[in-house]
Amino acid sequence: MPLVVVGLLLLALVIGGILLWLSYGDRAGGASVYEDSIESGPEPALRLLNGLGRIRVEGVEGQESVEISARRYARGRNPAAAKENAADVPVNVASEGSTIEISSDGGRGTGVDYDLRVPPGSTVEVDSEAGDVEVSGLDNTVTVLARSGDVSVEDIQGSIGIESQAGDVTVGSVSTETGNAEINVGSGDLTLTDLVVGILEAHVVTGDVALLGRFSGSGSISVETGSIDVRLPSEDAKDLIFEARVGQVSRDDEQEPE
Repeated sequence: MPLVVVGLLLLALVIGGILLWLSYGDRAGGASVYEDSIESGPEPALRLLNGLGRIRVEGVEGQESVEISARRYARGRNPAAAKENAADVPVNVASEGSTIEISSDGGRGTGVDYDLRVPPGSTVEVDSEAGDVEVSGLDNTVTVLARSGDVSVEDIQGSIGIESQAGDVTVGSVSTETGNAEINVGSGDLTLTDLVVGILEAHVVTGDVALLGRFSGSGSISVETGSIDVRLPSEDAKDLIFEARVGQVSRDDEQEPE
């Protein structure tokens, strides 16, 4: 075999090996943790914008700071490179007075998981591109926009607003006689448990709704395609309107224990 042909074959093997290494090398994953604490006072206004990643916001009694723990992750050619890339994923924090904005979007192949401990009096606004969102233990207004991922809002004593494009939504133990709850779900199930609100407006395009426990207030629950399951004492549901356009509304009046 001519030397030129042998050389070309060897060159092709080398190039093929490099391309194979490059194609598989960027599959290694790495993580890096960012932590910060910001003095905020008892009632900060917090806004969190995230690309890919889970978000958990918890109100902590007696706290007057916003504690941030952000687990950043990214890919690389090997674990060491992936960890270095994760450390470069931005976590942008801007603070002016009692207003705090946190944002991150490191681009393709990166993400950030947030765990925030905040004062119970915080006003919280979450804007999430993809990932589960959990908010709990707050005495003020909560607003969540989630394009993809499940949403859980629990133990809130303020108005809530939730818009979920794709994912299940759970709302429980909300108590605000003068506040409202506005919930819109594109595709996913909605579960409502133990609500005390002024007005409830809930709309689901595709999915089932369950209303459980106790309810105080008025309003409406509507579903385009799906069912509504109401398990409340009859007097709790007297000021609610239910509508299922393609599906059914089932009622199981819970009796008060004697």
